[in-house]
Amino acid sequence: MREKTWERNTSGMVSHAHRRKEEKRKRVEEIIAQLLRQQQTINFNSVAKAAGVSKAYLYSQTDVRERIEALRQQAMEQAVRERAAHPTPGKTDASKDLVILAKDRRIKELETENRKLQQQLKVALSKAYDQL
Repeated sequence: MREKTWERNTSGMVSHAHRRKEEKRKRVEEIIAQLLRQQQTINFNSVAKAAGVSKAYLYSQTDVRERIEALRQQAMEQAVRERAAHPTPGKTDASKDLVILAKDRRIKELETENRKLQQQLKVALSKAYDQL
């Protein structure tokens, strides 16, 4: 006896999965826009938490990943520019002074060593000249 096989109708499941995928992507894009408007930190953790998706999802979506990385890089560059434009006084100046003092000390040591080596070279050259 021949068994009848039914063709499975999965079109509903496929359309539902596609719709969920689009909703998830839209939610991520809206969260990124919202974080930009609110001038909040944009990174994989903040976007994943606010959008209710996993970090693995964000990393797997190439375009989303590249956008988050670019925005994160822009934020870091902006922070560096702001720090350079408005240096903070206090410990920073003191640490700079310590670095300068340490370098000055090292320069003096190297100059002294250089003089000694030049003297040794003169002595060695005079001995070599005398042997000729």
